[in-house]
Amino acid sequence: MKEPLSPKQLEFIVNSKAKWNLAHGSVRTGKTVGTTFAFMHKVDRCPDSKIYIVGHTFDTAYRNVVRLLLESRELEIFRPFCTWSGKKLLYKDKVISVLGAKDEGAIGNFQGLTMSLCYCDEMTLYPESIVDMIDTRLSEPWSQGFAAMNPSHPNHKIKKWIDMAEEGNKDYYSLHFTLEDNPYLQQSYKDRLKNSLSGIFYKRNYLGLWCLAEGSIFDFFDPKIHVVPKPPAAAEYWIAAIDYGAVNPFACLLIGVSTGRHNQTSKKLWVEKEYYWDPAKRERQKTNSEFADDIQTFLQDYDVKNIYIDPSAAAFKTELRRRGLHTVDANNEVLDGITMMTTEMKRGTLTICSECTNTIREIESYVWDSKAAEKGWDEPLKKNDHAVDALLYAIATHKVPVYDPYNQQSQGSRQMYNVDTHEINRDPFRQRQHHHF
Repeated sequence: MKEPLSPKQLEFIVNSKAKWNLAHGSVRTGKTVGTTFAFMHKVDRCPDSKIYIVGHTFDTAYRNVVRLLLESRELEIFRPFCTWSGKKLLYKDKVISVLGAKDEGAIGNFQGLTMSLCYCDEMTLYPESIVDMIDTRLSEPWSQGFAAMNPSHPNHKIKKWIDMAEEGNKDYYSLHFTLEDNPYLQQSYKDRLKNSLSGIFYKRNYLGLWCLAEGSIFDFFDPKIHVVPKPPAAAEYWIAAIDYGAVNPFACLLIGVSTGRHNQTSKKLWVEKEYYWDPAKRERQKTNSEFADDIQTFLQDYDVKNIYIDPSAAAFKTELRRRGLHTVDANNEVLDGITMMTTEMKRGTLTICSECTNTIREIESYVWDSKAAEKGWDEPLKKNDHAVDALLYAIATHKVPVYDPYNQQSQGSRQMYNVDTHEINRDPFRQRQHHHF
């Protein structure tokens, strides 16, 4: 039996009559289902096939919208008429094209188009030039845009559209969603979500507020809780992460991992040791060969599965591989790492051993860049961030195989499986294109 649409979703569907129809607010509130239902209702009545679904990337557009249409119980009324064909969704006699809008390079996807209908998922992630381009493409008298998003910076262009809607501009309709608007969320999930967020992540994802990134990033960090005198468990294996620096400090972290399968508990990660070379304080720079020798010695007594490193450090990766060390290009999207590290630390699954003094110092001093915030960008201040950047590489890239005592194979043996434990998608900040560590 399908779950009925919530009153808030029905309110959005009934009132989506403007040129732009915007659903914004907290995560997990039903925004995507409500906006997709309203969009598909209009597709039925569209006189042509100039219809588009846009996502931050093509893959996220498929995962968040197309797959929702093909699987969601709330949208099953449309499913018998939907067929996925490569990069297009066929609906009755209509063809719906799917596009990505990740960065300025994607603007060619939109040039020359005329859009009768457009659905925009995660729209606050698009560059402003693409937001403007999509807006100009809705040029037919009957053209409409639909968008779902979590809040971002208060000076974001879409926030201005929302303000215009609230001031009575008939070209814009907006509706704010909160967690209380989803009647199917259990209180235990809301509590877990609340306890896993901090700072702007809490304000944007939980409260659904449009707010600045300011102050300490890990404002919840408490040495009494997050710093431990020794590893909290026996490591099943280790990983390492490197923030390469020649003129700037060079940091390498050894991180212990326990999946919990030996003692039937949840996973644990901890920063066990650090290698930190500051050429300014040491009054000497090291060569790539010297650093590689140091790292080989630093890690030689440990079963290190992967060494995560910035993809741009090509020459140094070559030095490590010559010594038989396995390197993996890290996910260096800074906000991915911050979001995931916040979740891990708030849940108590990530701790720092007390001997890692540089890592602790940098976590405590890691702050948002106030000048970048004034320009509408959410970025950390690039100062004293080398060990913490290495840690973010590891957290954002490594997927821990999680032990599930309730999920067993038919023979009765316990099963290990890989999952993405981060229940909250990357917070949709307005970013400069490709802002990395």
